Amino acid sequence: MNSQARGTIDYGLISAAVVWPSATLLAVALGSTTAFKLMLWASMAGYAVLLAHWSKKPKAVLIFLLALLLGSALWPGIRGAFFFMLLGALSWIRSGICFSQTPFRALVAETITIFGGAGLVSALSPHTAVTWSLAIWLFVLVQSLYFFLVPLPLRLKENVPFEDPFERARRHVQRILDDSC
Repeated sequence: MNSQARGTIDYGLISAAVVWPSATLLAVALGSTTAFKLMLWASMAGYAVLLAHWSKKPKAVLIFLLALLLGSALWPGIRGAFFFMLLGALSWIRSGICFSQTPFRALVAETITIFGGAGLVSALSPHTAVTWSLAIWLFVLVQSLYFFLVPLPLRLKENVPFEDPFERARRHVQRILDDSC
């Protein structure tokens, strides 16, 4: 199992464990729907930062999308639309911002993981905080399949930072000149 899939599963387990008590505590002050949407947003924001870290992208590229999601989480009365926006944002962050090297495979992987995960949550039909925690973890388990369906670029697998081709050529020429002197 690759480290991104394992990290996704671990993050999902931690996220599922934290959602239940946190949403219960926040529900006193904010109401249960808003508290739960905020906990889903926080979970998504953490995963987005994790994805950006794995792909070596700056975290600043996530600010607009996460701010938009936070606004929709705080907006009263939009529960269903928030969930669809969350799924769309996850797809956009993972395949559009972080891992955009293989667009066709990413589209297939996103379709399988998003619809598979959402279908599993829908089939579970969660209504309590405990069943929502279980649903979140099952959703994240399906999301970890993404890293098996879409191969990571070689430079990310080896943890080798991107190197400018001109800088590499300059060093090569410098080596040639140093060897000839």
